[in-house]
Amino acid sequence: MGSKLKSDNPHTGDGASPGKIFIGGLAKDTTYATFNKHFGKYGEIVDSVIMKDRFTGQPRGFGFITYADPSVVDKVIEDSHVINGKQVEIKRTIPKGQGQSKDFKTKKIFVGGIPSTVTEDELKSFFSKYGKVVEHQIIRDHETNRSRGFGFVIFESEEVVDEMLSKGNMVDIAGTQVKLDTGIENVGKGL
Repeated sequence: MGSKLKSDNPHTGDGASPGKIFIGGLAKDTTYATFNKHFGKYGEIVDSVIMKDRFTGQPRGFGFITYADPSVVDKVIEDSHVINGKQVEIKRTIPKGQGQSKDFKTKKIFVGGIPSTVTEDELKSFFSKYGKVVEHQIIRDHETNRSRGFGFVIFESEEVVDEMLSKGNMVDIAGTQVKLDTGIENVGKGL
């Protein structure tokens, strides 16, 4: 396919571009080859990364793909994806600054890379220090009920989300860096 992959750089998951997508709920045994083959059928990939725990080196269950042609992203998001037997979630990334636009406010955040040891109560407790949490959920595998490594938190106020994201889109939960996102693609779909 002629894809030029910069997979030797483990920190390419930062920032956003129009052709970049987030993939959540990856099976821990997903390889770069499988990951890139699956998403390569949509178009030329210029960057890909599967995020790993910086201490253990173990995959964290999510990653990013950047396409040369941003127009393929809509098609990728429309399709459902099963990789290594697991349904994965695809989301468009939002360049820094655009998520806090005055035109768009949300009380809901997406949390990616949640350690499997974290419970729903611990998730709520962690985010309660930022503001009143009205709903929270860790997405679980339908068959095994194991955490898929991501979830959602809904606050009482939009200002809480603005304030949190103004300090960056990564926080430390149970010793692991997790990614925060406004989840614009999911607004209005409920938990």
